[in-house]
Amino acid sequence: MRERREQRFEPRPNATPMVSHGLGALGALAMGAGAWGQFGPLVTDAVTEPVKGASYILFGGSLAVAGAIWLGTSGEPVLRVGDGGIGIEKGQIRRIPWHAVERIEWRGEAVRVAGKDQSGVAVTLVAPVAKHPQAAAWIVKEARQRVPSVVDVPDDATLPEAVAQGAKSLSLEPLQVVGMRCAASDQIISYEPDARVCKRCERVYVKTQVPDTCACGASLSELKARPKTA
Repeated sequence: MRERREQRFEPRPNATPMVSHGLGALGALAMGAGAWGQFGPLVTDAVTEPVKGASYILFGGSLAVAGAIWLGTSGEPVLRVGDGGIGIEKGQIRRIPWHAVERIEWRGEAVRVAGKDQSGVAVTLVAPVAKHPQAAAWIVKEARQRVPSVVDVPDDATLPEAVAQGAKSLSLEPLQVVGMRCAASDQIISYEPDARVCKRCERVYVKTQVPDTCACGASLSELKARPKTA
């Protein structure tokens, strides 16, 4: 059985690392100075009042650190693209299998995906090029190879080239076919050896109901059950 793999893409932060790191360092220094000026007299033998304005320095440093955290992160989720379809990583991973992708289009400098997740629930995903350049590029690249009929992205779209260095490659567990329905007969798969899976879009078929061609356009001749010879 072939290994299933996918690429994991983290979104771009709201600012460059140099800016967020620099702001965080300045904020930490201000917090340290403000904390000492405000509370230092309490832990020393000298009976003095807190340094004037120390509380404001401490507060400003806290704001700077909070701003650095915001600049160093992004509101966009981590995305995954590969054999399992398009995954949205928010704690747990919600995937749109390739065979459940209904439309991929280019709108507003972003790749928009509409389809259904593993549970059959409708889901819409937006991958802005500004935040997810490689994820957007890989979605279109993989979709054109696997489910080209649902792709509505012009060739002159401002997408970068999909490169392997843009993500972390991860292995996927084997597809769990037991309990799934045959795409041709709607029969429930109750025994794993009875299942046949399209390598391109991962539609599942009962071995006796495999058509010559999958709905995605891939040939399934090698998956068809062959009659036993005497």
